[in-house]
Amino acid sequence: MKGHRARWAVLAAALLALPACGAAAEEAGTAGADDAPYVIMVSAGSDAGPVTDQLITGVNSVKAGVATVNESGGVNGRQIKLIESPDNANPTKAVSGLRAQLAKEKPDAYIVTAGTQVSSAVAPILNQNKILFMNSANIDDTADPKQHPLAFNLAASPRVVVEDYLPVFESNGYKKIGILHGNSPYAKNFGELSETVFKENGYEVVGKVEYDSAALDMTAQISALRDADPDVVVFNAYGAPTGYVLKGITKLGWDVPLLGETSVASTPLVTQEPPEGLLGSAEVKNLKIEVNAATVYDPAAEATNKAVAKMKELGGIKGAMVNVLGYDGVLLIAAGAKDAGSTDAAAIAKSLEKPEVNGNAGTAVYASYPYSAESHEPKLARGTHTFVDPAPIVNGQMGASK
Repeated sequence: MKGHRARWAVLAAALLALPACGAAAEEAGTAGADDAPYVIMVSAGSDAGPVTDQLITGVNSVKAGVATVNESGGVNGRQIKLIESPDNANPTKAVSGLRAQLAKEKPDAYIVTAGTQVSSAVAPILNQNKILFMNSANIDDTADPKQHPLAFNLAASPRVVVEDYLPVFESNGYKKIGILHGNSPYAKNFGELSETVFKENGYEVVGKVEYDSAALDMTAQISALRDADPDVVVFNAYGAPTGYVLKGITKLGWDVPLLGETSVASTPLVTQEPPEGLLGSAEVKNLKIEVNAATVYDPAAEATNKAVAKMKELGGIKGAMVNVLGYDGVLLIAAGAKDAGSTDAAAIAKSLEKPEVNGNAGTAVYASYPYSAESHEPKLARGTHTFVDPAPIVNGQMGASK
């Protein structure tokens, strides 16, 4: 009997102690929340087909941003923990990875560095779970704070990219414009917007031709555009299609000025010498490519050069600096949190709408990201981009030493 009484006494004491232990654990968890890592999830992978280089570089840029912010004290005092989703820019896999992560631990922020379809797929889930979203693509939904109050586009507005063609038309006396674009959602939007902007500014669009990005020969489409007899051809392409477009024009013997959009500048094919690239070949003799200021090396650009040095440690940059927007996304999060004095997603978002915050974050690709309460698309000024002759790009920049 004494043994039974002793066992019951121990059990009763344990049961009485449980609520106190639970409360203590709860309080400890609450008290330690500010010391917990700030979790950023990034769409990642190593085999994403035509956007593999962009994806790998984008993830490296996020890692460099994380290292830079952590060295400076983290996000409002919280060190960043980076979680990679190995989805290879596949939207279905990205959604599965995000849902699996939510079941384990809700991330504080999410970054997409490559793949418009991934951005579109994860955006509603991030919105529903109140997770800050830094989007390297530029899609209408994530630019609208009424629909997605915690989402911010990092890429330049397509209108800014298109409007920066106008000074080139004017200085060269081009009047009749030909437009060649792919069949992806972004490429189609580029084609439609280009036609609208050029016509609005008094230029005649004599032909607008769409090609299949999966095609291995684009001679028929290029021939149709040649028949329209434009003064200049504006085109967009990324990866292999860039080569097929350029080779198709050469194959037809068409001697026409070519203005490649930022996607063309991001394709290593046009900034590398043979056998890997086309530099110095007939295919690029009439080509000028659209780049941002960060792509041209400037020894005085401290923020940009700091970012490049960090990324060189992590495997370097493939393509132009437009591929490293993820770095800026991390720094913007940190700047927003510092201004807000909080790591709450809504508080950070509200702070990022302030010019003094989005313009002083130490970003590398663009010096500022002019967001507002009305738009979470960076309203960059005309002249943000310029057109240059193709030249070797080393770690994202032209004119930089190896």
